[in-house]
Amino acid sequence: MKKYLYISLGAMIGALLRFSISYAAMAAASPFFMGTLIVNMLGAFIAGIVLRKYHAREGHLRDFLITGLLGSFTTFSMLTYEQYLLLSYGEYYIFLTYLTINIVGGFSLALLGWKAGGSR
Repeated sequence: MKKYLYISLGAMIGALLRFSISYAAMAAASPFFMGTLIVNMLGAFIAGIVLRKYHAREGHLRDFLITGLLGSFTTFSMLTYEQYLLLSYGEYYIFLTYLTINIVGGFSLALLGWKAGGSR
């Protein structure tokens, strides 16, 4: 039962952080997808660090951070929706650029986080 409590608490915090960052990006009049890009790249980096530190371990901290907080903080569904919008607007170059940045950037930042996480 504690596992569900830790995951729920992390998910609540992650969702609030994602909303706050997306709202701030929107208030700054940045492109509509900037909030999603920021949370996904930051989430990938943090996931790399956490997975390095807790790679083979189970536990409440990992449940809280990976499943709860980062699972709620990052957003593949919003990325997919924004990609759909870009295609529907005929913005093919931005579509490909945004998709490439998310995939290559996310993977690169996860690796960077893994290295920054030091030894296990």
